[in-house]
Amino acid sequence: MSYISEAPRGAAIGARHSAWLFYYQNVSAIAAVLDCILIVASSVAAGVGYHLATTGGAGDLQSYAGIGANSALLFVLFAKSQGMYRAPSLRLSRRVRSIVVAWSVVFLSVIALLFLLKLGESYSRGAMLGFGALGLIMLIGSRVLIAKTLRDAVARERILPGPTAIVIGDSAELAAYPKSELLRAYGVVEIGRFELPQGDVDDPGVLADSVARLNFAVNAARVSQADRVLTALKWSDAARYDLVRNALRALPLPVMLLPDRSARAILAQPIIEVGSEVAVELQRTPLTTAERLLKRMFDVVAASGLLLLLSPLLLLVSAAIKFESHGPVIFRQHRKGFNGRPFAIYKFRTMTVCENGASIRQAQANDKRITPLGALLRSTSIDELPQLINVVRGEMSLVGPRPHAIAHDDEYSKLIANYAYRHHVKPGITGLAQVKGFRGETAELELMERRVDHDLWYINNWSMWLDLWILVRTCIVVPQRLNAH
Repeated sequence: MSYISEAPRGAAIGARHSAWLFYYQNVSAIAAVLDCILIVASSVAAGVGYHLATTGGAGDLQSYAGIGANSALLFVLFAKSQGMYRAPSLRLSRRVRSIVVAWSVVFLSVIALLFLLKLGESYSRGAMLGFGALGLIMLIGSRVLIAKTLRDAVARERILPGPTAIVIGDSAELAAYPKSELLRAYGVVEIGRFELPQGDVDDPGVLADSVARLNFAVNAARVSQADRVLTALKWSDAARYDLVRNALRALPLPVMLLPDRSARAILAQPIIEVGSEVAVELQRTPLTTAERLLKRMFDVVAASGLLLLLSPLLLLVSAAIKFESHGPVIFRQHRKGFNGRPFAIYKFRTMTVCENGASIRQAQANDKRITPLGALLRSTSIDELPQLINVVRGEMSLVGPRPHAIAHDDEYSKLIANYAYRHHVKPGITGLAQVKGFRGETAELELMERRVDHDLWYINNWSMWLDLWILVRTCIVVPQRLNAH
């Protein structure tokens, strides 16, 4: 089976011009320009609005526009480097997270630059906070609008054609590339499709039929003035590949080989540069460089602030522990952190023993090893507060999978599949499993499996908003003293 558009290329364009919205190739530029306009507008609107509310005047419009313009430039450059302006990436699916991360990094960078350049006094904090919030809302809103417009335009074929293409291939491989997919993924408009006969090309009958269809496709490409040729073939079928390639040498057009069924799953992964070559990234780090930077900045600021704010309580607890029983105030135990690297975790001592060996018994209800003060500290989670030092040191995060003793890690890694994936991010003082009720003793293997399931879900779905939600939930759950002993 084969077909090609019967209408001349020029006639088709003239007939449908009134229905077209834009060139597919221009979507990226349109999105970038729109982002710049919205960021500058957000800066001016936030500055004017804040000063009208506080002083009755409009304030310094030039300064607001300057902040907005610099922020817009940084955002577009950063977003471009992350591939956020590629047309398929402009769809809404999982794009909101990227926008939040990119805008947070840019906004915090602008604030840091204002502080370092001693220009902070020229801009009110209220106006800057308003700019940050309004800018994020406008960027997400614009991406929702672009995603809807692009989706509707592709579905209704209302995008002005870019390069036109003839498609040649096997029936099974062609089925994976309908016209809409070729437009969405490759930005080309299909004007002809030619299906090659099935069977081994070493068979004389199959070979003759294949040559005839290829000659017809070559002639159709010339008549239609196609811009390129796309081939959908099994990569393992070297004989058919050579036959098609040799036949298409008669055309002065670019010929592209589309991924086959076995390669699509691999090439769907990011292509990254490794030295002077490129490679397929089969597994990415759970958090991008920008996301790790954002999470780390939040950890340092929040943990340092909490240490300062809670210092009277920390000193009081230290004195009480020393007064109650002999032994160190701070209990240190080896745990595994990011990438399985061991570190010493800090906790207030709550037991009469300090186990840190190859065999460690978990604390249980009515455990005689726990001191009276230790029971209070454990039930309120105050014993965990020294881990703020681990966070500042970079060994832990405020939110993440709770680290287990190395002896327990070694045991559970043999019993639970994917247990080691917990080490793909830094361990946390609190985590999703803890606020969902999986806190304290895990006497049954099923309880640990469910805790690990929550940890893996957190890693795969991380966002700054999720971290903030977990911290808020922790403040609600901890006073209830559920499963704490």
